[in-house]
Amino acid sequence: MDIFISRKLSKYLFCIGICFLVTSLAFALGDENRNALLIGVMAISPLVFVLIPVINRKTDVGIFLFMTLTLFCPLLNHPETMRWSTALYGCMFGFYFMALFHLFGFSNLSKQDIARLLKFLLLAYAIVLLIQQICVLTGFPIFNLGNYDLKEPWKLNSLMSEPEHSGRMTSLLMYAYLSITSNEKTEISFVSSWRKDKLVWIAFLWCMLTSLSAGAYLFMLVVLSKFYTKGASFKIVGAIVALYIMLSLFDISAFNRFTKFCVAIFTFDIHKIYSADQSAALRIVPSLICLQQIDLFTVDGWFGRGIDYMSRIMSDYLPGVEKGYTGGGLLLYAVEYGFLSFLVIIRITFKLCYDRNNKTPSILFWFFSVFLVGVNSQLTWATIVLLYMVKCIQKLEKSI
Repeated sequence: MDIFISRKLSKYLFCIGICFLVTSLAFALGDENRNALLIGVMAISPLVFVLIPVINRKTDVGIFLFMTLTLFCPLLNHPETMRWSTALYGCMFGFYFMALFHLFGFSNLSKQDIARLLKFLLLAYAIVLLIQQICVLTGFPIFNLGNYDLKEPWKLNSLMSEPEHSGRMTSLLMYAYLSITSNEKTEISFVSSWRKDKLVWIAFLWCMLTSLSAGAYLFMLVVLSKFYTKGASFKIVGAIVALYIMLSLFDISAFNRFTKFCVAIFTFDIHKIYSADQSAALRIVPSLICLQQIDLFTVDGWFGRGIDYMSRIMSDYLPGVEKGYTGGGLLLYAVEYGFLSFLVIIRITFKLCYDRNNKTPSILFWFFSVFLVGVNSQLTWATIVLLYMVKCIQKLEKSI
């Protein structure tokens, strides 16, 4: 079968595609903070299937099944709720994922190429955040500003639409970078990694510690879990305790909320979780509410209650939340598109993300940035793409 693109061009297109996926520039933000620039790129991504007309059975079949169920479950079971813009938006992410890995599979990208790309992105996040902080300090207009609250002037978004998303994305990039640059045959320690990539670590920690986002502290721990071994467990616990004491001494409000929120989660009480930190709770509590709506003894339970079902009732469970608010991650997808669709997307995304060489961090990233976020999110698909890319690079290295 003829290929209508060079390997060099496919390499550049893949790298550019990754850059669009892991950033969200303020000028391109549309309704509900949707990245109009990324949407435009996703809209033309199916052209890749014309340039590289092959089928990747490992990814394409599952993604096509997900897209088919996303379109037909609400259309056939609750046609009155069908909103094509919502259903097709999720399908666009599926096409974009396939297009990226068609490019990746045909290109001559090496481990070093990907490492340089990730390093560039990490430094870019830190530099933009530093520029924003200087702007706040000097009173100049803030560069690339998004979702800014004057009450929290130092809570800045860097290269994503909001500070919490920036913390997640920076952590994801750092994890991918560490996984690609480490040697699978030897255990990597934090100290050796610091000595090898001091500049990258400084950039990462600067973003995490100065973002003033409770979510950033959580994902910093997810990245550090990569270094967990039985031999290093005492050192890791010691480092976490030291970090906890240091942050407690500075009385950082975001860290205090993070501590209260972690304690509240283990109660599994929706009201206690919500009162501990409303912002963080809105990323977890909706999933618990959605779970209560799933009934596997009905047709709606298996094929969905229809698009926007949860947005009509969610505010009844969450005081202070305006009518029409929605959330719940993949459990929202289970309610509105059906448990059958949910089982398919769970299997596909977990299989793509799970890394046997990095079990704990890959599972945590999947849970917090895929399961709890949902299918119609840039953050979700950035997580899936980067985690699967790490696995592909590791597999490629073994075959050499």
